[in-house]
Amino acid sequence: MSKTESKKAGSKKDKPVVKVPKSTVGRAMFGGTQVLAALSVARSLRAARAKGDRLAFVHAALNAATLVVTLLLAKRTMREAKQAAETEAAEPLMLPSGKK
Repeated sequence: MSKTESKKAGSKKDKPVVKVPKSTVGRAMFGGTQVLAALSVARSLRAARAKGDRLAFVHAALNAATLVVTLLLAKRTMREAKQAAETEAAEPLMLPSGKK
């Protein structure tokens, strides 16, 4: 891997794919929208199955897969943020050099 590729990979790691809010209210809103999306997907799946429409069923299944992946990415983002906060808290800001 060249230096430019490693820089690109590093910058992608710094930016999460799914931005999870830090505030309690923001996370509640994020969770609420995910719940509403899950209800919408369930309704779409039932309607597609009742009509026997394969294309609508595939669309609803893909929406369900997107919802699952979004939740997994959000969980990973929150875990990485928690680990970064623990690492920052564990490392001292400045070590005394002992030299004068």
